Amino acid sequence: MTDQTKSYQGSGRRLNIDAESQNESQHLGGEGKVLGNELVVSESLDTVPEPELPKIERIYESPWRFGFKQSFLLALLILIIVEAALTLIESYEQNILLFSLYTTVLSLGLLALFKFLFSEVIALSKLKQHQQIKHDAQRLLQSDQIGEARAWLAPLLKAHPEQKVAAFEEALQPHHTDKEVITLYEKTLLRGQDAEAKKLIQEHATTSALLVALSPLALVDMLAVLWRGVVLVEKISKHYGIRLAYRSRITLYKMLLKQMVFVGASELVSDLAATSVGAELLGKLSTRSAQGLSAGIFTARLGYKAMELCRPLPRLEHKQSLLKSAISSVVDVLLKRSKKD
Repeated sequence: MTDQTKSYQGSGRRLNIDAESQNESQHLGGEGKVLGNELVVSESLDTVPEPELPKIERIYESPWRFGFKQSFLLALLILIIVEAALTLIESYEQNILLFSLYTTVLSLGLLALFKFLFSEVIALSKLKQHQQIKHDAQRLLQSDQIGEARAWLAPLLKAHPEQKVAAFEEALQPHHTDKEVITLYEKTLLRGQDAEAKKLIQEHATTSALLVALSPLALVDMLAVLWRGVVLVEKISKHYGIRLAYRSRITLYKMLLKQMVFVGASELVSDLAATSVGAELLGKLSTRSAQGLSAGIFTARLGYKAMELCRPLPRLEHKQSLLKSAISSVVDVLLKRSKKD
């Protein structure tokens, strides 16, 4: 590059110019100006042409499009219906009693199937309704309006004794905001419900720990922990008014698995800190008792996760202290057993 050739840089582009074109550049208006030997050209975003995006043809997918799995299930259903119809026709031509027997069995089977499907739909709708209630509660806890929280509480009050509900309604005042109403509900009615759930968790955690501590087989340990965990989740969901069917139960277990496995690092560290036991205390426990303690920790953590999902309010305060209290109770039971041995 020669001395007469200069470069410039600005908010636009850097151009190489020579001395002859420098004078011409001074006549530029809003498009450029000369600073020393550099020409600064300001370019607005509007003047820069945007690249044309390639046109993407929208492919229409029919809502009735079936895959292999759906086609197989549909063909299987048609086959069952045709086979049942042919069987009924053949039995009617052979013997009226045989036809009556087939008709009765088929009717009872269809009735059981419809009852199962109906219970599944109801249970799923209840679970979705519970999730919506929890979502609304999170919003109402930030609300300073008046009136909406009372309508939100209406279906929840049915799960509490009438005397406690009457005392709660007497404590409500017309000037209470939505946030104050829900806070009052949490500190009165829900606190008693939570206390019963905590008692359930503590009992099942202790039972799981004792079963593992007494069991000589690893397979029995796994089955015992799994069984107590499933029973605990069922009782907690029922305690908070969630009736589980097959599909809703699977949905709840998926949510629990997501909370237990894919939990955030900070929460996991908090749980580990809450369940940590001193080395001196562990030295007093036998190997089987230590394994029982780990099973009790898992059951308690599972129970509090289920409690957190099934409660109508999104937050569970002092969860780490609750978990630590449950584990302390399990440790006391295991220490008493170790002293007896």
